[in-house]
Amino acid sequence: MEKILVTTDLSAKSKSAIQFAITLAKSRKAELIILHVYHLVRPFKWTDEAYSEYWQRFKNRTMRKLTAFTAELFGTAGPSVPCQMVLHSNIDVVDGIMEYAEKHDCAYICISTRGAGRLKKLFGTHTSKLISHSPVPVLAVPSFYHVLELKHILYATDMTDYERELEKVVAFARPIGADIDMIHIAYPYEFQPAEQIIKEFVKRKLHYPVNILEWERNITHTLLEDIDAAVKSNKPSLLALFTHQSRPLLDKLLLPSNAKAYSFYSKVPLLTFSKTESNK
Repeated sequence: MEKILVTTDLSAKSKSAIQFAITLAKSRKAELIILHVYHLVRPFKWTDEAYSEYWQRFKNRTMRKLTAFTAELFGTAGPSVPCQMVLHSNIDVVDGIMEYAEKHDCAYICISTRGAGRLKKLFGTHTSKLISHSPVPVLAVPSFYHVLELKHILYATDMTDYERELEKVVAFARPIGADIDMIHIAYPYEFQPAEQIIKEFVKRKLHYPVNILEWERNITHTLLEDIDAAVKSNKPSLLALFTHQSRPLLDKLLLPSNAKAYSFYSKVPLLTFSKTESNK
């Protein structure tokens, strides 16, 4: 059974991701894993026995909090999907999320995103770090998002590897029966594969309807502004992007990933895949 992981810090702003993950797991007939990553500091003078007792009390108390926190989201009927709640210890939250997701073969990671100030945009939030480093696809859900049925996916592509990327987008869309619009935002002079070639690939390999759109770059806009304009016009349930994770740190600071940057102000859920992973 497919596994969908959703992470929570037990704050109210993380509830949107859990609600989104519940709906997604139900529509995909998947198992839901609600994960809380913690780090417990051990006082230097404590004995092994004293620390063990403290650690067990901490885990019991935190699990009760997690159970109560999620209970109101499931309602009185309880979980509508196979579900487990997990506490995982790691000194770094993002490393802990990725460690657990990879070890337990999770298909997707869901996390709430709440925007960020200038310093956090430079050094990263948990969401942006996941987008930058996770080999498992990440679903960034705005903290104010109200869950809607996923009917329409907008996949924005630079066309460098659209065949492999489309396979992953279709794999996400097929179980939930969502429509896919594939959009390439480009200047008029940029090379674009003929629409007929793309349609033939889709028909021959994917056997799933994909609508192909073209969107001309606005010379006064950044690419993110053009993506945002396309989202406002297209009104998708979800935006899918692929991000480069293998660029050197300096390149990332000077030319940040569009997916990572867009996660700061996206108003719809954002599904991100690693371009490195898509080329394997």
